[in-house]
Amino acid sequence: MASTQAEIQEALILVSKDSKAGVAALKLGPKQLDELAVNLALTNPTIMPAIDRYTGVLYDALKLGGLSKRQRSFAGEIMFIQSSLFGLISALDQIPNYRLSAAAKLPGLDLRELWNLAHESVWERFRGETVIDLRSKAYARLAPIPEWIDSYQVEVLAQDDRGTRRALNHFNKQAKGSFARASISLDTKPDKPQDLRKISRLAGLDFEIVDGALLLITHT
Repeated sequence: MASTQAEIQEALILVSKDSKAGVAALKLGPKQLDELAVNLALTNPTIMPAIDRYTGVLYDALKLGGLSKRQRSFAGEIMFIQSSLFGLISALDQIPNYRLSAAAKLPGLDLRELWNLAHESVWERFRGETVIDLRSKAYARLAPIPEWIDSYQVEVLAQDDRGTRRALNHFNKQAKGSFARASISLDTKPDKPQDLRKISRLAGLDFEIVDGALLLITHT
């Protein structure tokens, strides 16, 4: 893992030194040029726990109202985050600020190929565990979960009064964040159907398991 992290970081810093190449590789908009400077600061970074570093709809729901010391500690035990730069990390791993999405195209590197190979040994730590996979498809492709690990891919659906269901976009992440927060609030590993049901209810969601997928259902 460490050698892969170093290889990707070196390539990220190098491409970020060239504004034109950096914008193209990182898929930045015209108002995001300051993200290149963020990557250049990786040579002398300021670090913080991953759960604090990451932001967005999912993390807003996860951290809504703040997290207790116990919740944070338990998150460090059961919650892992897929990073394009650092691979699969614990929620409490200390990381710097950076800009590199799963969709980025670093010159001369294939993130999916690199991380697929690097995670072969990482998955051993989850042998005998049940993994609830909240990752988006893009990040899941960086490190697919081996078939020998018991796992559920999470999907979020909205159901109306007539029972019609549809996939969600923005609220997909919000529901996943609420589910993650409920997981660390109940202080139990979500590895049994009854635990998953309790977590879903605490998050205000209905729950089904269909063809190996965990469906979280909101009502509209």
